[in-house]
Amino acid sequence: MASKPTSKKAAVKKPAPAVTKKPVVSAKAAKPSKPAPKSPAKPVTKPAPKPAAKAPVKPAPAPVAVKPVAVPAPPPPAAVPVDLPPAKPAAKAAPAAASLTVSVQTSQGAAGNGNTHPANILVIVSCAGVPVVELTKDHFTLMEHFEVPGQTAPFSNNITSFRNAGTGAYLLQTKPITGAPWRSGHHLGQLLISDDDERQGQAGFKLIIR
Repeated sequence: MASKPTSKKAAVKKPAPAVTKKPVVSAKAAKPSKPAPKSPAKPVTKPAPKPAAKAPVKPAPAPVAVKPVAVPAPPPPAAVPVDLPPAKPAAKAAPAAASLTVSVQTSQGAAGNGNTHPANILVIVSCAGVPVVELTKDHFTLMEHFEVPGQTAPFSNNITSFRNAGTGAYLLQTKPITGAPWRSGHHLGQLLISDDDERQGQAGFKLIIR
């Protein structure tokens, strides 16, 4: 059986009308997505400041002791004035540098037991090592101490001869007062010197008469 020829109309298919598809909106896309939760920001740790150097601790000042205020005592009753003799001025002590250094040497000379001839006395005077050359007889005082048996008078204050050698040496002669004769023995004496500048010095000596 022969096949029927297909009609051209049937053969030609009409193009199907274009169907506009509506965009499919995803349900998820339709809803605004929630922002993802942000992780909490970690606090920035700042480096701890270094402790400041401590200033040296000064010791506290000691407490000032407060002295109690003394209450003045009432003045004593006025003393009845009494007339007193004027006080004597104190003697001025000569400084060590102003003192005189005195050295004495004696010799029997022409003096002897039973006669009245003078004995010799050599005096050396200096001050701080410097010879004193301006003295006179009035600056010298001569004294005899203790008594020699048999002698009736001393030679105190009896300088019969005086000579200044000009070198700090002074040559004196003495004999007993009132013309009394010498008696043999050891005559102990003292020589004192005081000059115009109030410098003073003294020395002891022994005069042997045979």
